[in-house]
Amino acid sequence: MWRRGHVEIIHVRTNLGLVPGVEQLGGALLDEGLAEALDATVGPVVEAPAYSRERTHPSRLLNAEAMAQVALRQADAVGNVLDAGRFPLVLGGDDSVIFGSLLALRRRGAHGLVFLDAHTDFYPPEDSPTGQASDSELYLAFGHGTDLIADLDGSNPLVAARAAALIGHRDPDEQRETGAALSATDALVVTLGEMRETGVEATARRALAHLDGAGVDRFLLHVDADVLDDALMPAVDYRLPDGFGRREFAVLAGTLLADERVAAIDVTIYNPTLDPGGEARRNLTGCLLDAFAHAEALTC
Repeated sequence: MWRRGHVEIIHVRTNLGLVPGVEQLGGALLDEGLAEALDATVGPVVEAPAYSRERTHPSRLLNAEAMAQVALRQADAVGNVLDAGRFPLVLGGDDSVIFGSLLALRRRGAHGLVFLDAHTDFYPPEDSPTGQASDSELYLAFGHGTDLIADLDGSNPLVAARAAALIGHRDPDEQRETGAALSATDALVVTLGEMRETGVEATARRALAHLDGAGVDRFLLHVDADVLDDALMPAVDYRLPDGFGRREFAVLAGTLLADERVAAIDVTIYNPTLDPGGEARRNLTGCLLDAFAHAEALTC
């Protein structure tokens, strides 16, 4: 569980799993005062190699070897923060930062994942229209596809599907193409519409109960900025209408952050180059701070 004054920010400056631009996410949120507002320490920066647009790996996954290198270095950095008794806040970057965060938890025992994303991200890389890992990170994290990622550090899967809860996706085209395969896993899958029917807090409790059933001791909270309403977060490379309102996000993420088993959070996909006026940056920072404040209120 996070505690104010015990947060350490790790900036993973990578665009390897999407497109150039998202590597600036961490710097933008730090410039907005995120660290000061959380009384957080700013820790190491993990730098990624240069981006390549060539799908040369046999899996057809862009930048596969470079992503594996970054994930291993990131896992060491996250692990050092965990072992020091602090709470890692990983600022990406693209969705590939999930690999390093999960690996750090995987090395430390029974773990799980709560995944907040507008997309299902369950394409086999060879079927992805782009080859970007941000189409496929959940598929790879569940142990499918190229061993370079799926068996990273000999840790296949990076997280068991039965120990994962996916909340908030609203991508009908992608669901038609990958939804059947995802539904065949043991993951808990809750669309945005289903969350609203059930209720936000009830959905968070359902996710935590799912992790209970999987015997999870700690979990990663993964936040893709495109889970937010497009009006709040237009500065993403694959926009969709609708999404979480600010209050919905605060209650859902805050309830999860208040759980004693949450071990780390990562934040991805916001692209500052698409946000020249900084409004989306301010909205994302505010949403994150609202969630931490909600968690703090629940644990007081």
